Parts: sequence; C-alpha cells; structure tokens
Amino acid sequence: MSENEILRRASYGPTSPVVGARGTRTRARIVTAALDLFESQGFHGTSVDEIATAAGVSRATLYQYFESKETIFVELLNECGGALMRVVRRIGPLGPTALGFDNLHWWLGEWAWVYDKYATMFVQWANVDSPRTSVRPMISGFLESYYDRIAERLVSSQVEGIDPADAAMTLTTLVNRFNYFRHSGFGDGQPVEKLVDNLAVVLQLILFPRTPASAFAQLVAETAGPAQAPRPVRRPPLAAVPPAPMPEVTERFASLSPRASATVRQILDAGITCFAERGYHLSFVDDIVATAGLARGTFYKYFDEKLDLLLALSAEASAVSTRLGVEIRAITLDPQGLGRLHGWLADFVAFHLRYVGVTRTWIESAPQDPRLDLVRRQVGHEMWADYAALLDQVERTYPLDLDVAGLVFFCLLERLPDTAVNMAPPKTPDEAAALLGTVIERGLLNGRPIGHAAA
Repeated sequence: MSENEILRRASYGPTSPVVGARGTRTRARIVTAALDLFESQGFHGTSVDEIATAAGVSRATLYQYFESKETIFVELLNECGGALMRVVRRIGPLGPTALGFDNLHWWLGEWAWVYDKYATMFVQWANVDSPRTSVRPMISGFLESYYDRIAERLVSSQVEGIDPADAAMTLTTLVNRFNYFRHSGFGDGQPVEKLVDNLAVVLQLILFPRTPASAFAQLVAETAGPAQAPRPVRRPPLAAVPPAPMPEVTERFASLSPRASATVRQILDAGITCFAERGYHLSFVDDIVATAGLARGTFYKYFDEKLDLLLALSAEASAVSTRLGVEIRAITLDPQGLGRLHGWLADFVAFHLRYVGVTRTWIESAPQDPRLDLVRRQVGHEMWADYAALLDQVERTYPLDLDVAGLVFFCLLERLPDTAVNMAPPKTPDEAAALLGTVIERGLLNGRPIGHAAA
C-alpha cells in the first residue's frame, strides 16, 4: 500500500464503541428527538425519518448511531430501568410489621416518582409490549433481572404462602400497570398519594396476609374516616351506559352460507392470533391472511379493512366480557363461592389470553374510532360494577378505598395472565389462574365475608 494512498474514514456505526464529543452530542440529540416524538405521536406513530428530521440529521447519520428506532427505544428504557434498579437496591426490610409496611410504602412512593419522571417511556413500553414485537427480547433480560432482585428481597423477608419468584413478578406487573392506568386517567382524579397509600395496603397483604391492623395505624391516622367504614364504591347508573353499539358477529354474518361462515371464522381467528402476538398496529392484512391460509381478496370480501375486523372482534369480545360480568356478580364469598371464583378466574384467563390483542386496543384508545369508544365505555363500566360487587362483600379492619381496590383488581386481571404465561419459565393458563386466585384472596378479599349475596 502506498503511503500516499487516501483512506476513507470508517463511520462510527451503531455498534462502534468509539464516539467523539461531536458524535456524543449528535447521539444525544437523536435520543431527545425520539423521546419527544414518542410522547407526542407514540412509538408506533413515529418513523425513523421523523426522528432524523427532528434531530436535524440525515437518515444515514441516524443509522451511524442506532440500528433502528427500536434500539433508540431500548436505550431510553435502559435509562429508566436503571432508575428503578437504584430504587429497589434501597428498599428496607419488609415484613408484617409497621416498619415493614412503612418500607414498602416508601418504596412504592419512590417507584411512582420514577414512573412520573420517565412516564413517556413507561407508557410506550406498555403499549408496544407484545410477545412477537421486536422490543420484547431486548427488554426481557431487564425484567428477569428485576424480578430476581425483588425475589431476593422477598426471600430475606420470609414471605410465605406464595413463591417468591411469583410474588416478585406479580408485584412488578401490578405496580407498573397501576402506574400506567394512573397516568391514563383511570385514577378518577385522586391524588397520587392516596392511590399509592391504597396500593401499598393491597401489596402488603399480598406479601404478608396476616399483617395486623396495627401495622397500618399511621396510615389510618393520616386518612379521614375509620378503617372499618371505607368509602363505598361509586357506581354510575346503568342508564348512563349506551346500548350495545354494534351487532354481534353472529348477527352480522347470519345470512352467510356454512362455507362462507367458516371462512369468516378463519379470518376472525387469524386476527385474534396476530393482534395478540404482534399487537394491532404491527399486524397487517397480509399477516392475517397468511395466518388464515387465505387469499388477500378473500379478506376484503368480508371486511373493509383491518379496523373493520377489529370492530367485529370487539363485538365478539365484549359479548364474552358481559357474560363473565354476570357470572362474577353472582358469586358470594362463602366456601362454595370461593370455589366458583377460582373457576371464574380460569374462564377469565382463557378469555383474556384469547382476546388480549383486542382488549389492549380498548385500554390504549388506539386506534381511535367512535364505535370503539362506545365499546370501551360500556365494557369499562360493566367491569367496574362487576368487580365492585365482589369487593363489597368483605368486612375489613384495615384502611382500603374500594374504588382504588377496584383499580387494583382490574390491573391484576388485565395484565397478570399474559405476563405469567410469557415469563421464564412460562406458566400454563391454569397456573396463571391459580396465581391470580391466590393474589386476589390475600390482597383484596382479606377479611371476614359479610355473608350477603352480591347486589
């Protein structure tokens, strides 16, 4: 090689460890631009080109630092995940005592503070977390490490009656989902302190169900009203809920021949599978017809677009949800009733795992469509009243706002089953239902059954 030969400088590349001062500033600018766009448009609504434009760099320059928008997303997650790890390292001893509850309460307050600081990332994390999305493998390592760290603390605190690994996964899942709903407006405008207070009571009882009422004395002193008389659950009048906004699938396709009906069922089932595995936004018509083993033209013979398929599946899922609601309202907390509750939970887990890709679109309000908004409001109201009927049957000697307890119940049902079946090692649906039953009995039905039938 001649000493006068000119060599082209190699780019940093997304995996290069060498980035100079100028490159560091460019990289930071890209990350900041991505964060702003994720907040305003959501992860799915943001493209690499938009990030590059907002950062004032070319698309090629962006790819010198990051392989994709997913790797930018994970870098941001690592930052907020590191903050959570610092919090968990500082938690004090836990146990069925006033000191143990105080340490847990402090930890949840710190967790809420971290969530608020990094709310954009936590919310988007929840919105993109589906089994076959590209970010799932990138964040699973962090979650497993976090579960392990909490499980170690629970073992040292002598948690009994629940596997420490299961308890750690439940705690992490519940707190993250609770904070997600708090940021999404499900907290009914209540102060964050009150929400954290009540979440702490439930988690304390999940971990240590024999915690005496005296352990909550300081919390009782800080809240209005006696612990034995919690504020009743607010239930909007049923008349305020609109009638079912769309016909059920069986009605919509009632005039089809048996062969055509079977084809529609294939498409519906393929949509259920794709939405559950990839999420609605990352499932395309080509994916759905490939899963169904049908031609693209066959899809459009029965559905106008992907949203039309989602509407049909929403009608189907809401009908099942309504039936489950009727069943749980009939459960009373006598010994036979507890057995029926466990059977109901098994049915609910089967429903949830089947329709999770559909119900997530209700919760995330995406896509936005007036017909879906009606389903969201109707199903949300029904579920809230249904859960309240069960929670109202317990006489408690500890402070617990039943509105917040209803939100906790919803968080557990909505998130714990699919987290359990996707953890390592994965649980079966029956094992997930059994874990749900254990957690609900310990944390939400801890007390003396009043002994009257649900209203």
